[in-house]
Amino acid sequence: MTRSPLIESSRTPAWLAVALVVLGGAGAAAQAAVNAELSHHIDSPLSAAVVSNTVGGLFFIAALTVSPRVRDGLRRAWRHRLPWWMYSGGVFGAVFVFAGAYAVPLIGVAAFTVAQVCGNSLGALATDSAGLGPGGRLRATPPRILAAGLAIAAVVLAQLGKGVDTTIWWLVPVVMLIGASLALQGAFNGRVNEITRNPLSTGFVNFLFGTGVLYLVVAVIALAGGVPGFTLPTQPWLYLGGVFGAALVIVSMIAVRVIGVLRMAVSILAGQLGGAIGLDLLMGVRPSPWVLGAVAVTAVAVGLAGLSRSGAPKISNGVVGSEE
Repeated sequence: MTRSPLIESSRTPAWLAVALVVLGGAGAAAQAAVNAELSHHIDSPLSAAVVSNTVGGLFFIAALTVSPRVRDGLRRAWRHRLPWWMYSGGVFGAVFVFAGAYAVPLIGVAAFTVAQVCGNSLGALATDSAGLGPGGRLRATPPRILAAGLAIAAVVLAQLGKGVDTTIWWLVPVVMLIGASLALQGAFNGRVNEITRNPLSTGFVNFLFGTGVLYLVVAVIALAGGVPGFTLPTQPWLYLGGVFGAALVIVSMIAVRVIGVLRMAVSILAGQLGGAIGLDLLMGVRPSPWVLGAVAVTAVAVGLAGLSRSGAPKISNGVVGSEE
């Protein structure tokens, strides 16, 4: 069976891969805004996260139901099995959902965001260096190390002037570790996608493991009386968060083989910051100079993350951003 050009990630130009991930990051900013409203309506951040993940999962289930190619991808995953832990990418996403639901009210959005990006940037650098992603090993060259540092600096810059709760600092390194695990999610999903050759098939695997774990843990918490009852809102737009999340999963799996885990993580951050500015403008809020500066810093980081030791983009088999 021939592959679709959309699914043939190895032939995707680096600039297009970056652009797709930046758009996915902008969608992630919209997802955060929508999920915040959903959480407000049902008065439970954890329940809102479960609802959002379920909507994203239904998208992949629908694709599995109507598309023979998606089912073929799952059959390939069954026939050519990877080590079991390679399928655990969705679990890291589920852990991040719990971290956000419980840590943000305790340490605040600013501290949570900085800790998560710190962990994710360093984790992505290490993941590329270890060769865990589908693109193989990408050495921690000085430009790439600088890119990770600039990503951290950008998110600190964007959070200037926002309140930080300094009473529960022990949660910050925990969130950093969870942020680092998100780099593994991108790498593992990319590996699975090499087998399925279809991002919708891989997305279903991500949903099956990630949301499955989420359901199990929430069920235990609910039995202990820790999950309040709620009524689902009737506004359809409040469920778009799951769609934005599914879109980010798809573009990440297409892009990670081409640009690596670090450049993908920094590109997502660039999209999130740009998307946040766009949302502010739509709401009639003037973006702060700090956020505008953070976007500029992140753009530089995206470029640096694609440079080799010599300072030029590394090209392998005609594709920019791959290094043996």
